Amino acid sequence: MKKNYSLIVFIFCFTFMGTAQNFVTVDASANLFGYANVFELDGETFVFGESWGVPDLKTVVDQDQNTLTLQPNFNTWGDGTDPFWVDQDTGLGNKIFEGNTYVEDNTLVGSELTFVGNVTSVTIDPAYTVVAFIKVFNSDYSFLKTESTVITTTGSFTLLYDNIEDSDAVVQYGFYVSGVNASPDNEEALGSVQVTAGELGVNDINTINVSLYPNPTVNNVNIKSDEQISEVLIYNTLGQTVKNIFPDAFNFSMDTSTLNEGVYFAVLSTEKGSKTIKFIKQ
Repeated sequence: MKKNYSLIVFIFCFTFMGTAQNFVTVDASANLFGYANVFELDGETFVFGESWGVPDLKTVVDQDQNTLTLQPNFNTWGDGTDPFWVDQDTGLGNKIFEGNTYVEDNTLVGSELTFVGNVTSVTIDPAYTVVAFIKVFNSDYSFLKTESTVITTTGSFTLLYDNIEDSDAVVQYGFYVSGVNASPDNEEALGSVQVTAGELGVNDINTINVSLYPNPTVNNVNIKSDEQISEVLIYNTLGQTVKNIFPDAFNFSMDTSTLNEGVYFAVLSTEKGSKTIKFIKQ
């Protein structure tokens, strides 16, 4: 059952339009696509990629509960006699299978995109990697830009794509599960990750003119706004709140010296709404 394919992504979404940003989150009723990237066991040698049915990826879609349950792939195992998929000497999976479940929405091209979600359950075997992502391709899929975070714990996550370029043509957001293809006999033991809609950004209508500098920063950032900022929430890429201040000011400085190096999201709240800005702590 060897397949030939060219590579891709997946996801689900709800879209909230603002003048400066778009916000998407998990929507199990959305038009979901599946894509499989297959590698040799070294994880680097690409074998093929092609469209794949979402159920065959072993992604369980529950529209009533608005959840996606992401699992390792068991579909390729068959009866266990195909040496392409199953090592006949060891009886173990013979390929790394990256199963992508995603939404593709090219109306999002040309603007910033924030993707949020909530991880409600993580029981998957640590040999497997689950990633939330935003992927942006050029028109012939020969160039890819991505924002991603590895899911290891329950809780919310936030991704922000703001590297907008004229060559952007295709926008996808979603999740993938990567690891050795497995026997259906081990489906329960290998576990899963369950995700649902997140809340951050649903009410963010970004007509607010705000600047944050320097970015990247070391010890502090300066924030300047044409609206009084009542609250600043700082999230890391796992969606965890790491700082919360109440400046009630138009212009102020915020201490970042205690933050670890990495990427953060500042959610700035005013009477007119809120705006999310990504910054880097060095």
